[in-house]
Order: sequence, then structure tokens, then C-alpha cells
Amino acid sequence: MNWNEIKKKAKKNFKKNYLQCIVVSFFVAILIGNINFTPISEKAINYFQSSLNLSLNYNITTEFIEKTINIDLPFNNYKPTRGFLATLFNNITASKSFVFGFLNSLNQFLFHNHLVEGSLILSGAFLSFIMWFFIHNVFVVGEKRFFLENINHPKTTFNRTLLPYKVKRTRNVSLGIFRKSLYELLYAFTIIGWFIKHYAYAMIPFILAENPDIKPKEAMSLSENMMNGKKLALFKFDLSLLGWFILDLFTFHLLYIFFLNSYKQSCMANFYLELKKEYQNNKELNYKLLNDDYLTIPSPKYPQDKFSLKEATSRKWLTTNYKKKYSLTSLILLFFSASIIGCLWESGFHLFQYGSIVKRGTMHGPWLPIYGWGLVSLLVILKKYRDKPFLTFILSMVICGLIEYFTGWYLETFKQARWWDYDGYFLNLQGRICLEGLIAFGIGGIAFIYFIAPLLDNLYTKIKPKLKIIICIVLCLCYLTDFIYSSINPNIGSGVTTEVNNNHV
Repeated sequence: MNWNEIKKKAKKNFKKNYLQCIVVSFFVAILIGNINFTPISEKAINYFQSSLNLSLNYNITTEFIEKTINIDLPFNNYKPTRGFLATLFNNITASKSFVFGFLNSLNQFLFHNHLVEGSLILSGAFLSFIMWFFIHNVFVVGEKRFFLENINHPKTTFNRTLLPYKVKRTRNVSLGIFRKSLYELLYAFTIIGWFIKHYAYAMIPFILAENPDIKPKEAMSLSENMMNGKKLALFKFDLSLLGWFILDLFTFHLLYIFFLNSYKQSCMANFYLELKKEYQNNKELNYKLLNDDYLTIPSPKYPQDKFSLKEATSRKWLTTNYKKKYSLTSLILLFFSASIIGCLWESGFHLFQYGSIVKRGTMHGPWLPIYGWGLVSLLVILKKYRDKPFLTFILSMVICGLIEYFTGWYLETFKQARWWDYDGYFLNLQGRICLEGLIAFGIGGIAFIYFIAPLLDNLYTKIKPKLKIIICIVLCLCYLTDFIYSSINPNIGSGVTTEVNNNHV
């Protein structure tokens, strides 16, 4: 097997469908927690570990690498102090495990280690497991499906990652990945068992991606047979990428996002098809279970009607006309809807965290206009980008981030108070914006543009035009009155405002 040829093919496949590859790999990496900021000595070994890290193998290998590589990067001792992402970051880097770090973060951030809330923590752990089982595991396989199809079908799109859901094999696929993780976990209690089985089971996600109907036990058996005599070759391939991963640390993971992750997935997909070809020629065991021959037949798009399992069609109740034009009255009603929802969200979050109800924001009415201005701005400004969800997500983060940053600057400069403070949050900018908030804006913007706004507008169209105009006028007059009054007497007090730190102004 010629790895140089595999890499050349992979790079070619990757480049011809670059944007879709980046969207898929970035989305899945965020979903399964592959993007982090671990120090270089930890990053080197984490690359060779599964998501369920075990301290035994970790400590053995880390000790070796730390003696070999001793580079003190500027962010090695980076310890943010506030916000869920900060807590999550600190717990993951301390425990070397995303799963346990996440659970501990929930405990510390939400419940402050109180025993009384133990039942809630257990409930959170259960919900996390359900999400890991039915979402994480499925998208691990869905990502492999995308890159397998992308080899010979250059117009492959993101929705091919949803194949396990479409063919209604979610449970089977999830069990397959769960079984793989469980066996690797058990073998990790030996010195080299995890290392061997990690590579022996490396093809399981690809096997399930090709045939989601295959039983987990059969997938494991096939993977072990396919990787017989090939484990060292795959290990050497991993070593060949180690330099890229080290370089990635100095680009703050931009290299990983825009090249390395997709390139690696494309290499692995090509490697799997080469293994499949060799394995089928040997006529061993249940090779007929690898039955998707259309993966290797070039065409612009994969022929979905030829797949061995019937794919479910899109459900009409899930579709929305996100390209629709919004009238002025609809935009006004959407503004107030977003502002009121934002007010309820902020007040509810404060109640959950501190046990008291406060009216958030500078104004006294039942709204937080920064939410309304932000989301309505996304509808208007990003209209021509609605066909590009990933770009819409990024631009939503940028636009809402700018609105929040300069609003915070204005309030601090002219009102001498802060209505929000992100000091101590993970990757914050002068306490006015932070990564955690920007991600929330991006997700919220996507939800608003593609689902919430179209659905709300459908409800608004059922209101009689004259009544709709009257409602808009009344709301605008109430808002204007509140704005004038609040400009002179803004809403302040405990849980609402803090004193300005002159270093931020």
C-alpha cells in the first residue's frame, strides 16, 4: 500500500470540494470536542488517544514525550476564571478527558459542588450520555460517510453526514461506536492493549458508514481482519502528521480547521477503500457486507436511489422558507419578539444561577433591545448569504459581536456602568465580548434565520393587516417612551450593573 499515492488522492479529493469538507470536519470537530487548546506535550499524546482517555496509558506516554519535547508556549499556563467555557477548558486540561471534564464543569459551574443537587448532576450525566450516544456517535460515522462519497462524487454535501438518521439505523450505528469505545476502554487497562486495539478497530466507523445495517460485532470482526498487518502502517501515517499538529498549535488551530482535519479524514477514507479492495480480493469471511460499490463509481453526486437501504424523505413540517422577504411590520414584530425572548432568557438565567429575579438591560420595559437589533440585523444584512449556512454562522458571530462590543463600550463610556461583564471568560476582549457568547450568537443567528423568523412570520401573516399596523405603532410608542425615560434614568442595581473598570474604557 503506497501512502504517498493515498495522500495525493486525498489532497485532490479535498481540494475539489473544499468548502463542504471544511464545514463537515469543523462541525463534527466542535461536536465531538476535537478542537481545544492543550499544551504541545499533551497535544502530541492526545492525538493518539480516543475521546475516553485513560490515565494509565496517558501517563506512560506523556512522561516520555515531556522528556523529549520541552517547549513552554505562552498559553501553557492560561487559566481563564469565569464562564462555562473557562470551567470546561480548565477541567478538560486537568483531567485529560472531555467526558469527565464536561461532567465536572457542569457540577462546578451550575451546582457549585453542592451535594443537594446530586440528582441533577446525575440527570445531566445521563443526558450527556444520551447526546454522546445518539448524536456524537452518529456524526462520527456520518463524517466518514461524507468523506467516502467525496472521493468519487465531487458534489457531495453536508447532508450526507445524516445518512444514519435517514436510513433509520441510528441505534445500530451508535451501538457500533459504543462497542468500539467500550473495548478500547477495557484494553486501556493494559500497557499496550489500547494502542493495538485502537488501530485494529480504526475501520469500524468507515464500515458502518458504508453499511449502517451491519451488526456491531461483525463490524469489529471485519475491521480486525482488514487491519491485520496494517496497524503499523496506519501508526506511521499518524506519526507523519505529528509535525502538522505541532505547527497547528502556533496557528491557534486555524490550520486544523481549514486544512489538517479535512486532509486527515480524506486520507483515512482513501485508505479504507484501498483496504476494502484488498480484502474483497481475498474472499475472506463476510466481505459481501461491504456492499456499496457505488462509492467507487465516479459521478457528480452519489446515486441515493441505488443505496441498499431506503433513505427517508425530508419531513414537510421541518422545512421553512428561509429565503422569504419580510415586510416592515414583520421586521418590527420580529424585533420585539426577539427582544422579549432575550429579556426572559437573561432573567431566567440569572434566576437559575443566583436564585433571584432581576430585570436585565438598560430599559425598564419587558425587552432587551440588543437581542432584537442583533437578530433583525442578521435577517437584513445576511439576506444574500442565506444559502451558505456556515458563512452565515461565522458572519452572525461577527455582526452580533460587533454590536455587543460597541454597545458595551458606549454604555461604559457615557453611562459609567457595565450591564454585562465577561472578565475571566475564555478568550474575552476587554470583558465586552467572549468566545462563549459569540458561539451562542452564531447558533442563535442560525436558528433565528432558518427556523424561528420564518415560523413567526407565518403566524404574523394571520393577523389582519390593520390590526398588525396598530400593534406595531403601539409597541413602537411604548418602546420610544421607555427609551427616552431610560436614557435619563437607566435600569441599574444589584444583578444588573457593575462599576466600570477604567482599564476597559
